[in-house]
This record gives sequence, C-alpha cells and structure tokens, in this order.
Amino acid sequence: MAKGYNKESLIGLFSTRGGSSSSVDTGALVPSRVSGTSSAVATRDSGSRGTLSGSSASISPFSAQTSGGTARSGGLSPLGSTFLREARRELSSSYNLHSDGDKYGVIQESSIVKAVDKVLKRREEALDDIERANIIIHLQKDLLGWGVLQPLIDNRDVTDIHVYDYQTVVLQRGKNSELTGLHWPTHQAYTAFIDRLLMRVGKSLSTQQHTIDASYPNGIRICAVHESVCGARGPLLSIRVPRVVDATLEGLVNYQVAPPLIVDYLASLTRSGLATMMIAGETGTGKTTLLRCLATQFGPDESIVAVEDTPELNLQHPFFRSLVSRMANLEGIGEVTLQEHIKTTLRMTPTRVILGEMRTPLSAEAFLESAQTGHVGMSTIHARNARETLVRLESLLGRAQKSVSIDIIRQQIALAVDVVVWLFREKGSGKPRVGEVIEVGHFVEGVIQVRPMFTLIKTGKQPVWRVDSWSSGFDEVLSRDGIYLGDSPPEVALNTVTGARATGATQAGDGA
Repeated sequence: MAKGYNKESLIGLFSTRGGSSSSVDTGALVPSRVSGTSSAVATRDSGSRGTLSGSSASISPFSAQTSGGTARSGGLSPLGSTFLREARRELSSSYNLHSDGDKYGVIQESSIVKAVDKVLKRREEALDDIERANIIIHLQKDLLGWGVLQPLIDNRDVTDIHVYDYQTVVLQRGKNSELTGLHWPTHQAYTAFIDRLLMRVGKSLSTQQHTIDASYPNGIRICAVHESVCGARGPLLSIRVPRVVDATLEGLVNYQVAPPLIVDYLASLTRSGLATMMIAGETGTGKTTLLRCLATQFGPDESIVAVEDTPELNLQHPFFRSLVSRMANLEGIGEVTLQEHIKTTLRMTPTRVILGEMRTPLSAEAFLESAQTGHVGMSTIHARNARETLVRLESLLGRAQKSVSIDIIRQQIALAVDVVVWLFREKGSGKPRVGEVIEVGHFVEGVIQVRPMFTLIKTGKQPVWRVDSWSSGFDEVLSRDGIYLGDSPPEVALNTVTGARATGATQAGDGA
C-alpha cells in the first residue's frame, strides 16, 4: 500500500540535491543537473517570496516554478503530466519484460523512484523536486494503493468486492451483497485502474487473454474479465480479501472457524505426516486459509512442494517450493498444466505435495496417484458437504479414466484420501465454519466406508459441534499428542476446553 508520506518528506527522501534551497542568477532560467536529474528554477521579482541578495536570490524549493509555467498546489503542470505518463509507460515496459518487483512481480516504491529518474535523465526539459515528488505521489496512489476501493479493502467485514462497471461497486459481507455507491468518474478511468492492478503482477487483459486470475503476497486475490466477453456490462472485477489474517491454529479458534478440539485434531493429523486431507467447501468459505493455518504444523525439516494456478500459499517454511501453471500464449504454445507440475513434484523428493485447488479431471488423477505412492498431500475442492466431496472425486476421476470401472475409481479414492474437512459460511453472520469432518475408510462391497468425526449442529453466536465418534483411525497418533476423543464431551463449543486442548496447543507450538 502507498505510505502516507507528506510532500515535504518525499522531497527530502527522493531529492537528488543535498540542500533544501537553490541559488540562481536573476533574470535567467538556469538548469541545474546533479546526479543525472535536471531542475529549473525561475527568478522572481522583489515582490515574490525569497530573499534577494545582490544578483542572486535564495529561493525555497516550495516556491519554485517549473519550465511548464504552472505553480503547484497539489496538482501537476502540463510538463509534470507528460512526465507522469512516460513514467507509467516505463514501469509497464519494465514489468512486462523482466519484472522489477519482488518474486511475485509486485511493484515496490523503489521501482517507482527508479522509473521517474530514468524518464528525467532521458528528457531535455527540466523538472524541480516539488514536481518530481508530486509525480512519485501520483504513481504511489495509482500503483501501490486500491484507489476508489481502498475503504472496502480496509473494512474487516468485507470479504468480497465485485465491480460490474465503472458505476457499480458491490461489496459482500459473508453471503450478503449490497451496493456501495462508490464509482469511477469514467469508463476509461475504471479500465485504467484494472490495468494498473494487473501490471503489479506482470499481467494484462486483452481480447486474446480475456480472463486473468492473480494474487498478491498479502493474500488478496483478483479475477478480471475483459469487457468483450461481458455482455452489456464490464469489464468485470472480483476481489477476494482474506480476513483470517492470523494464519495460526489460535487464529482459527479466535475467528470462530472451529472449536479447540477440532483444531487440535486436525493439527495432530497434519503433524503426523500420515493423513492426506481434502478441504472442501463452496467459493469463499476459507478453504485456502484453513490449509495455510494447518501448514504451520509441517515439520521444520520437511520438503514441501505446492502446485497452484495462482501463487496463493506462500508458506513461511525453509523448504517450501511452488510450481505455478501457465496458460498458452497467443500462438497456442507454452501451456503448463497442473497435472504436469504434479508429475514433476515426484522427481523433487517432497515429503508433502499440496494442490492449491482440484479443478480438472487430470489434476485430480495426478494428485491421487501421488498420494497413493506415499506422498502425503493436501488439496482444496468445491463441494456442498463432506460426503459429496467423495462423489465429486468420483466424477473427476471418471472423466479422466473413462475406461475404468467405478469400483476401481472408488478404490483409488479410498486408498488416497484419509480425511475430509468441509467448510461453509453461515447465512446470518457470514462467518466461515467447519461444518463436518469425516475420516475415509476402506472400500468394502462397492462402497467407500466413512466415519463421521464432527458435525456442526447449532449455528449463530454460540455454535455447537457434535462429537460423532469417540474413536479414530488415527487414535495412536492422537494419543501421542494427548488427544483422547473418548474423554471428550458429546458436544463442544468454542469455549469448551478439554485436556486435549492443553496438550494439543503445546504440541502445536513445538511443530510450528
């Protein structure tokens, strides 16, 4: 985000001259070049600000004028506007060619300053420090902030922002949508805003590449759709803002996603490295957030490889690597699919394989094959309940293996998947909750055996979960962490503290 520098501090920070004043000859416009930056200061008569002394005047930079002839009061002169346009083009060119930002291609403040200075060196016209600082401020607001949408980004109750056109901005709190009244002055200003958002990550929208998914290191995800495929309105813009910013086990409890017992149960299985876990739910229910929280329990010496469509996880782990899929270029070549990456991970000797989202039949097939060969994994998938997750897996595998019988497909699922966690959002509060947890058992007489573990039975301000089973296929693992389901009450709430919680919390801290 753009930092709140005032104009004076920016001039001091970015000025290429050592002093805060300039000495010029009266009656002339003298260009001064220091460190490759040009400036011009006009002389003033005795009625102007500044102290005249003989044939020279000491003039504060805050009273100077550029050769464009317009004194500034927060705006840019015609010359400054020209420099601003060229600096934008310079940034766009740099990022399209070699991504001058961090490893995600995100523009940084230092890159903006470099682009402005490069334009200053290239042009003949002179520009003083005030105008230069104003240009930097404009670029910071354009490229590092969210402009019109900043109030919504800062509102912790807003999880999704949808823009239909330059006049219509809709916010979403959980599952409830409402108009905001925010808008851009023109259609061109709105499309330019989308271009700038995508430029931060080195992407652009066009008729050839009509849909762009991207994410930023802070977890915010965007999806932009070109107006050529939007019908009457457009272009369309959707922004997903993660609100469980504390990606820890305690964060899950504090945000009321699940009670301590369920969090400790999932954390224990994650630490064990023995359970392949599917995290299911509808769009925007917090699947990736839960995965990121559980990933804090990976061992410090484990090798982790994530395969994603867009880089979202960014796990803070010393041995974390990420492979990202790539669309074909305009010539139809260069595509790299998720299933190709999953096969690549098997040559990277990982202890865990994470598939960001299971969308296609081939990616589902590749992921389950890696799980069957001993690579413990985690993935997210869209489903309406825990049991339907298995049906969805059947559907995906069935399309990938059309000549294979349904019994063989179900056997593959039973061998590969150990636990399914299903999340949803409450209609009233919009809060994400763990709705169900099931363990996947063996394939017996044409049916995949499942063991329900936990079910949400009461929603609202005081949600309650039922403990469906007092034994688990991982009892030995759980007991090592001090978690004994047989000693748990039949129902647990957010404030229910058991002996398992005390032990589990300690273990979680050791494994993080």
